[in-house]
Amino acid sequence: MNMYDTEVAEGLLQNQGMQILSSFDETAGTLPGIAYSPFPEADVILMNTCSIREHAEERVFGRLGLLKEAKRVQPELIIGLMGCMVEEHREKLFQKYPHLDLMVGTRNISELPALIEEVRKERKQVARIKQEGISIEYTDQIKRAGSYHAWLPVMTGCNKVCTFCIVPITRGSEVSMPAREVYREASRLVDDGVRWITLLGQNVNSYDGRKAEDGRRKEGQNPSAAGLHPSAAFPELLDTLCQIEGLERISFTTSHPSDATEELYRVIAKNPKISRRFHLPLQSGANPVLKRMKRLHTYEEFKQKIDSMRRWIPEISVTTDIIAGFCGETEQDHQDTLRALGELCFDDAYIYKYSTRPGTPASKLADDVPISIKEQRNRELLELQKTIRQRNNEQLLGETFEVFVEEISPKDPSQLRGRTQAEKTVVFPGPQSLLGSFQKVKFRALRHETFLGILEAEPAEKAHL
Repeated sequence: MNMYDTEVAEGLLQNQGMQILSSFDETAGTLPGIAYSPFPEADVILMNTCSIREHAEERVFGRLGLLKEAKRVQPELIIGLMGCMVEEHREKLFQKYPHLDLMVGTRNISELPALIEEVRKERKQVARIKQEGISIEYTDQIKRAGSYHAWLPVMTGCNKVCTFCIVPITRGSEVSMPAREVYREASRLVDDGVRWITLLGQNVNSYDGRKAEDGRRKEGQNPSAAGLHPSAAFPELLDTLCQIEGLERISFTTSHPSDATEELYRVIAKNPKISRRFHLPLQSGANPVLKRMKRLHTYEEFKQKIDSMRRWIPEISVTTDIIAGFCGETEQDHQDTLRALGELCFDDAYIYKYSTRPGTPASKLADDVPISIKEQRNRELLELQKTIRQRNNEQLLGETFEVFVEEISPKDPSQLRGRTQAEKTVVFPGPQSLLGSFQKVKFRALRHETFLGILEAEPAEKAHL
């Protein structure tokens, strides 16, 4: 979602005549007695922030300190923050960092150009942090990173009560976009050349277009005027989007186990356009920890969902999230999580040490697992998952898969890079004319987590090179 918000912000600013700079001098301000800006050509520096983990916030605080020196060198420089840290810390950031000029909440991105102009004219701190509404901007001014793939947020916020999670505070409760608007935006993207769309939401599979449609009626709008496609729950929305001609692949992230249903599995199974990667966060394999996290399920119930998913979609690639060292986690709880990884054999897992997020229900619990133990458990989980991932990937060697060719490899212009239906990344030699197409690629080798492949058959375009 933050990547999408960044693309929207860049597009809006570029449409106002601003040039987007990409280079950043990490050494700026680190030499004793020497102060200079990491962006000497910039008039405005914006950071789009995340609050989901402490480490992400620490990086922002560090860069704000660095930019204090930049402001001394360039007094007219405008420094701004966007995103979830703004929602969490609000005006306290102005007090702690007086050189910070601008804060823009997740629901105010469309106002960004006007707010920058206000700072420029008034030379005062400006904050726009709206509490209500939906933090999704559909715009044709977006500056997408790629030509063939696009992010498409369909809902935001979360109504779940996970005790460790900051999302309900920073993004609010669940709000869904009306299904007609999602369909219309997806169709516009396809008309613009997009062939693969990733649907986004903090809890995307809880999407409910019916509530969004009811909201439009309460506001006095006529839903039928927006198009012919009815409101829908998430499985119905997926099914409807699969009917868009020219849209070749649909993926989505992130899901909550409570909304991972057999109805959803059936829709995925019958629609080859839908990605065969399913990200479903487990967080812990220990029931006492899951209860303290208020994850609303036991490990056994989670495993049943995975087993059912794999029965319906045998080729599915399942990934997950794990938190190491949550409040009260015992050594037995940790061993249960190791066992869960061994049993479920995820294709990948994003594993992090627990850090308290202020304002969450878990911040009232004792963070009683020593950091040294957290680090040890984190390493053990990472090492086990690395072994499982390697074993799963090695089983794919020698097989041929349909690959969507996304881009020229950044490391080697003679190579192309693409993703399979299960979103495995592969690099292979081929002509640039294949960009945006689907090709049969045989997996020949594995380099870390990236496959090396060859085209199963020489494309006709190759003869003309």
